[in-house]
Amino acid sequence: MGHIREIIGEFEKRDTALVGILAQNMNKVRAYLEDNTYPFPLLVDQKRVVVKEYGVYVKANFESYNIARPTEFILDGEGIIRYIYIGSHQRDYPDDAELFAALDGMRST
Repeated sequence: MGHIREIIGEFEKRDTALVGILAQNMNKVRAYLEDNTYPFPLLVDQKRVVVKEYGVYVKANFESYNIARPTEFILDGEGIIRYIYIGSHQRDYPDDAELFAALDGMRST
């Protein structure tokens, strides 16, 4: 998610609201946020309800590894999902150009 801070201006140009969802224990999130800030809201899904509903939860043998795959959803103004990218592993994110093309495509329809 840190990369988003570097390209936040591109989202702002497109009048796009961002929300991050962290599927982690609240104490871990607090500790993480002491050193990391974001210019958009972060929601904590400690019980992993949201990530399970969206099918991006990864069950592992140890609680610390029960996490969500990196996922990008783009919703339109009506709340309809128009774009989904689900990473195959923890460092798999969509290309910036792909994200912005999806956003730009929504504006032209």
